[in-house]
Amino acid sequence: MSVTSVSSREDHRMNRRRLLGTGLGAAAAGLAPLAVPGPAAAATRGGGTTPALPVPHVTEIARMGPIGCEGIVFDHSGRLFMSDTLGTEILQIGPDGSARVWSRGLRGAPNGHKVLPDGTHLVAQMGPPAAVLWLDADGHVLRTLTEDSQGRPLRAPNDVTVDPRTGACYISDPGRFGTGEPGRVLRLDSPRGQLRTVVDEGVLQFPNGLALTPDRRFLMVSEGGRNRVTRFPVRRDGGLGEPRPFARLPSQPNTWTGGEAQPDGLAFDAEGRLYIAHFGTGLVRVHDARGHDLGSLDSRTPCITNMVFGGPGLDQLFVTGHLGTSLSDPGPAVVVRLTLPGIRGLSLLTPDGAPAHR
Repeated sequence: MSVTSVSSREDHRMNRRRLLGTGLGAAAAGLAPLAVPGPAAAATRGGGTTPALPVPHVTEIARMGPIGCEGIVFDHSGRLFMSDTLGTEILQIGPDGSARVWSRGLRGAPNGHKVLPDGTHLVAQMGPPAAVLWLDADGHVLRTLTEDSQGRPLRAPNDVTVDPRTGACYISDPGRFGTGEPGRVLRLDSPRGQLRTVVDEGVLQFPNGLALTPDRRFLMVSEGGRNRVTRFPVRRDGGLGEPRPFARLPSQPNTWTGGEAQPDGLAFDAEGRLYIAHFGTGLVRVHDARGHDLGSLDSRTPCITNMVFGGPGLDQLFVTGHLGTSLSDPGPAVVVRLTLPGIRGLSLLTPDGAPAHR
C-alpha cells in the first residue's frame, strides 16, 4: 500500500541522482543494518506458548533513500525488483544491496508488480496517470490501460496477482487513499485484452493486496477499511462469486497514519498458509487455510508493505518496508529477508508453484 496522496507524491518526487545516491544499498553505502542478522521471536498460536511457525532469521539486504517501497517480485532468472511508489521508477536490486533503475517510460507511482509466464511484466501504476502497464523483459512499456471494458477510468491501481497457469491477472483499484473513492477489483485475461471489473464499487472498503489460493479456487483480497482479508470464489470464466470474510486482523495502532493498522500485501506458502503484511506495523500475520490465526513474524521494521517468497528452496520471505514511523517522515526504504526453516513458499512463476530457478 502507498497511502501518499497525489499532491504529496508530487512534493516528494526526486531526481535520479538522489534516487541512486549514497542512501541506496546498505552494503554499498556502508550503513549499519536495522535488522541485525539473527532469529526473531517465535510466533505463537492463540496467545499460547507452542510455536506455530518457525523462528525467522531476519536480515536486512538493502537500504535505500526516502523512496516508496512496494511491488517486490522475482523474475524467472532470479532478478529482484521493487517499485518506487513516491517516484516513477522500478528498481532492480542486486545481491549486494545496490539498485539500478530498470523500468523505462513509466510516468507516475508504480506499485503492484507481477511477472507473467512469458517473462513480460504487469504493473499497477497509481498515477497520475492511473494505469495498468504491460512491460517487456527489459522494462519498456508495451501497452497502457487506463479504463475498464465499460469505459470507466481507473483511479489508483494498487496491487496485482497472477495465475501462472494461464497468465490471467487480478488488479485492485481502491482509489486514492483518504479520498473515500469507492474501490474495485479488475481482471485481465491477457495483456492484450481488456480490463474487466469483477468486483464493483460498494462491495469492498479499500481493496489492496491480492493472492490466489494454491488451487486457484479462491481470490483473497486485503480490505484496508475493515482490517480484514475477504475471500471470493473464482468462477470458470474468471469472475468472482459472493465474498466471505476470511480473517480479521488484530486491531492495533497504525504507526504511519494514526488510525488502525491495515492488511496490505499477501502471499501464500505451498501448504495454503496466508502471509499478510500488516501495514502500519512491522508484523507479518499468518493464517492457516481455514482462516485460523497462527501468530505473526516480526520483520524488525517499523512499517511493512509487501512481500514475496524467494530463494532456492522458496523458504525466504522478502519484505519491503520503511524505517520511518510516519507519512511525513518515511525514512529510508528497506528490503529484509526472513528465512523460514521448514516453510516452502508458493511460486507465482511456475504452474505448480515450485521454485522457478536454483
